[in-house]
Amino acid sequence: MFLYFYVSDSKADTFLSLNDNGSFIMTWAIGYEILAVIALIWIAKSAIMFSLSARDKTRKFQRPV
Repeated sequence: MFLYFYVSDSKADTFLSLNDNGSFIMTWAIGYEILAVIALIWIAKSAIMFSLSARDKTRKFQRPV
């Protein structure tokens, strides 16, 4: 989808010309990078949520001064 809409400007003839030279490697690399970014965002979100939940748990067990 990235190749079709962004690289070839939604033109079918330009998109089909990308299939000639190394298209598999280029498509795989772009797809891999997109999945890697999604995974990193998910890991960061999970770490932030864990940090916030751990902070809330420590606040519940502290005595008021």
